[in-house]
Amino acid sequence: MNCPISVRTLLEGWCDTVPDAVITGLTLDSRRVASGEAFVAVAGGRTHGMAFARQAFENGAAVIIHDGAADVPALGIPDVAVPGLGERLSALGARFNHHPSDQLAVVGVTGTSGKTSTVHYIAQSWQRFSGDAGLIGDTGYGLFKALKPAGLATPDPISLQGMLAECIDQGVEKVAMEVSSHALDQGRCDDVAFDVAVFTNLERRHLDYHGSMAAYEAAKQRLFLECHPRFAVINHDDAAGKTLARRIDNGTQVLSYGTNGATELRGAILGMDSAGMTLSLASPWGGGEIRTGLMGAYNLPNLLAAAGTLALMGMPWNQVMHQLEIMRPAPGQMQCLGDEPGQPLIVVDEANTPDALEKALQALRSHLRGRLVCVVGCGGETGREARLRKAQAAETLADRVVMTTGTPGSDAPFAVFADAMKGLERPGEARFIEDRAEAIRAAIGECGPGDIVLVTGKGQGTLNIAGSGHRPRSDEATVREVLEAAA
Repeated sequence: MNCPISVRTLLEGWCDTVPDAVITGLTLDSRRVASGEAFVAVAGGRTHGMAFARQAFENGAAVIIHDGAADVPALGIPDVAVPGLGERLSALGARFNHHPSDQLAVVGVTGTSGKTSTVHYIAQSWQRFSGDAGLIGDTGYGLFKALKPAGLATPDPISLQGMLAECIDQGVEKVAMEVSSHALDQGRCDDVAFDVAVFTNLERRHLDYHGSMAAYEAAKQRLFLECHPRFAVINHDDAAGKTLARRIDNGTQVLSYGTNGATELRGAILGMDSAGMTLSLASPWGGGEIRTGLMGAYNLPNLLAAAGTLALMGMPWNQVMHQLEIMRPAPGQMQCLGDEPGQPLIVVDEANTPDALEKALQALRSHLRGRLVCVVGCGGETGREARLRKAQAAETLADRVVMTTGTPGSDAPFAVFADAMKGLERPGEARFIEDRAEAIRAAIGECGPGDIVLVTGKGQGTLNIAGSGHRPRSDEATVREVLEAAA
């Protein structure tokens, strides 16, 4: 619950003239303003927040706190201009919420890929071990066992501070959060006190925003060089990770992880099958072999990052090893179903980009004993080029391809399929089934023991949207229904 605070107390030391007013909340989103709250208006990428001041007023805003860069409409409520407000948003949110990260153990995970999985591995281990874990990321925020929907992996700076405060209200003591390069570049985490910062990797992506790989890398480095975490857990298999480790000279303790002998925390894959992987680990705390049900070699570095973080935060190494053995995938990330006697293994993965689909198929090839069948969900929102590339990846890496809808948006299924067909060299060998549940049933129906069926395109999504219609549907529920009927 938000406690009322005077605007004078909130803005102390930032400006001279402050209205005598009390507020019960803060928000940058005029649509989310509640009665008695302050609307915060700053310059954005496309427009200034003041353009939405009237909507905020109509929703009950009591005060407008702004950067002074736009005219304030006559609304009959007080306003206050704060110099440099755009750079103080994280501090503003922290002040209002009584600096919540100071009362929590916070781990931030950044990198091009692996953030969602690594955050989930850390949070679920804490939850099982001590029952007090929270999470902020793509899959939601709040108490780990009861996550609420989140719009962004790393929310705006005021909302982020509010989420951290809400975690405290829910009894959370430790939070694992995804930290995107956009968030770091925009200062959304400036006033978050991180205990551990994790770097997973750097791949060529997001250049539409950052403009260059150098700028993208610099944004990632801010978490380690400017946020001053106690510990840095860094992937030394990644060239950018090695560079980052050399740059850290601010008192942060660095732990390197990877698969080569030069790292402090090392891992190797000893074997892979349809039940998971056998791994060997060596660390400053101990070593040994474990079995994990997780699929895909790319999960090894994510597990190492989680293991290093858990150990640095005080979990005994024998417990860390146990947590790795019972680790479950993040929602929508290589979720394994079936593989009972007489049944194929079914893997549900969101794989909603061509690169993600290629990576998932390559990972499953290493676990395969029979055939690999891929259900490719082609959503209308992914774009024609993406549909074509997904079809190419599926045809190249799978033994059988079943094309179906994902969340088609405004595009008709026949248009989606027509785009996908252009990426196939042998379109006559693929099956095109509009109804997603029927496509999943058909793919499973033609498989047997030793085969793997990869169902992609939605992950944990439960809505199949066609035009203006909404049809609730869960891939997991469909798969379980088919497997139970065949048992």
